[in-house]
Amino acid sequence: MSRLFTVMTAKDSRLSSDTIQISNEASKVLGLKEGYKVAFFAGKLFIQLNVMINSNQSERDIELNSKVIRQLHLSDSGRYGITNINGNIHIGPVIGIMANYTNDKNRPFGSQSNFFSELITFGRTLGEICFVFSPDSISFQNKTILGHINVNGVWKKRVFPIPDVVYSRNAGDGSKLKIRNKLEALGCKFINPPHIGSKWQTHKYLSRDLRLSKYLPDTRVINNFQQVKQMLDEYGVVYLKPISGSKGRNIIKVIKNKNTMSYEYYYQVNYQPHQGTAASINSLQQRLKKIMGNRSYIVQRGINLLRVDGNIADVRVLVQKDHTGQSSITGKAFRIGKKSSITSNISGGGTGERLKVVLNRYFSDHLVREKILQDIDYLALKVIQVLEENRLPIGELGIDIGIDAKGKVWFIEANPKPARRVFNLIGEQSTRKVSIQKPLLYAYYLAGFSKEG
Repeated sequence: MSRLFTVMTAKDSRLSSDTIQISNEASKVLGLKEGYKVAFFAGKLFIQLNVMINSNQSERDIELNSKVIRQLHLSDSGRYGITNINGNIHIGPVIGIMANYTNDKNRPFGSQSNFFSELITFGRTLGEICFVFSPDSISFQNKTILGHINVNGVWKKRVFPIPDVVYSRNAGDGSKLKIRNKLEALGCKFINPPHIGSKWQTHKYLSRDLRLSKYLPDTRVINNFQQVKQMLDEYGVVYLKPISGSKGRNIIKVIKNKNTMSYEYYYQVNYQPHQGTAASINSLQQRLKKIMGNRSYIVQRGINLLRVDGNIADVRVLVQKDHTGQSSITGKAFRIGKKSSITSNISGGGTGERLKVVLNRYFSDHLVREKILQDIDYLALKVIQVLEENRLPIGELGIDIGIDAKGKVWFIEANPKPARRVFNLIGEQSTRKVSIQKPLLYAYYLAGFSKEG
């Protein structure tokens, strides 16, 4: 990638509070000359400073008055990335990971705490100022945030500038969307859009592209239960999915028994399997109403997906951007649901397996295997391309793809907050490591610190 120029900050109380002293090398990289007056930014905080060049200074040092360091909430001796953007000097960049806070001091961000710690650690190697914060910890008046960092395994609170880039990892309810809008108004960039649309909206976007339509199972939004009956009459098996939902919650599988004209249905509560029967479509509607509640649903044709040892399975493809601003596939893995589960979600007790291991086991023809691999890659990259044409740029997306018994691939759904655990489950720790690095490299790009793209 393009050069990541970093500097070591040092405190010099002899300097005036309106002065920055830099080395010859830094002045050349940043395009600065003695006597220039520049705006010096840390996130959305900045101070006007006069440039002083010290030819005796070590190669990559900048010196600031302690008051300036305090005002910008920098470290006395931190190593930071630095760049010139339109004549203004930016340090960092400052990256905020937005997530829901818990009261557990050892795991303040729940199950994501370890993931965030890894992000912060890698961010430091890039010279980024990286921290985690909850939406209610922002002071818009002061343009600061009370955030968290992990130092030697201990979570500590510190004040940070409002960031250049936000990596949102929390649920996007209405209040958080308002906070996002206020941050965007200050110029903050986000790694992902607020949402990629509901399952139904995503289906509509993708179905408009003729190249993708053959990968999409017949899907309809449920306006009345007769649509469910029509789909069952046509396909025999359907899935009912909440339009807005994740982690396989509140999904229902329905099978029509052609001999008795009755129905079987399967669902999960707290990831535990449940099932029932109904003698008629009216009875089925009444029974499912208790599960569906007031949520809006889609009904989708059931595909005879490949099963691994009798368990439902699909392929998770992680597509991410990096410092180039271009999307690429980071990793792929089979997700295999636990026994009797109607979903393959890892969070619901599923496990993982390497893609080629499963394909070699169930498809003996190497030409068929190669075609499946090519179709998976094509579909994953085309999905993110089409969604970006209809939404804002997408920094990462977990795309779930099914493979049927004949080797045909099908789009299942897209997840804008993908987990990485499956890569550990299949022994691909290096893939998981890259999946952690890429969002911070993309943040470098969004903040204007990377010249590639």
